[in-house]
Amino acid sequence: MKYLLLSAFFFLGFVPSEQDKNLLSYKNCFDNELKEWVATFDNFNLSSFNVKDTVAFDGDYEQDSNYLKTFLDIYKPIITYSPDSTLFIDIYSYQLNLEKNGKYYYASPDIDQAILLFDNQKKYWNRIYFGTNSRWIDEVIWVSCNEFIMVGITKNLEDKKTPLILIGNVDKRTMLMYMTSDQNCFQTDTGYSSYKLKHINIKGL
Repeated sequence: MKYLLLSAFFFLGFVPSEQDKNLLSYKNCFDNELKEWVATFDNFNLSSFNVKDTVAFDGDYEQDSNYLKTFLDIYKPIITYSPDSTLFIDIYSYQLNLEKNGKYYYASPDIDQAILLFDNQKKYWNRIYFGTNSRWIDEVIWVSCNEFIMVGITKNLEDKKTPLILIGNVDKRTMLMYMTSDQNCFQTDTGYSSYKLKHINIKGL
């Protein structure tokens, strides 16, 4: 009876835990919205990535909701909205520190990077991740109204940039961190420049 139940379990379909998720299920995202980021790496292959950690949202940099209109006046063209527009992720404001003057934006860059999530329904506006000069986020996209992908780099001991992928879940307030096992997968010297930043004229970068 034990073996019959076990067989039935696999026949009906085993649902993997989040720790077992394979990045190949997101291949369409990497072939389309993230293809320019992928192209900056040598030997990039999704099948070489494995989960290295589960990262909880930071929640250590709460923003004042009264600041939202002022924030959007500057950063709306370069923040990333969820499909239903009730959430957005901001990977730029802390690091670029922009000031708007007419049709130009002036940057006062910081080496660190605070990634912010705004949730209009839950009235949540706080930091979910903190990047440094050795590990930062290059790009973010939404997979659904609840799930997003952030991609970036982390530097190894030789100062070479290896790919970093985070799959985030808003309801669970966690992110799965994926890193490649391919020791020859590095970002080229030119790095990545987001197409979103081309939406505005920035001086000072």
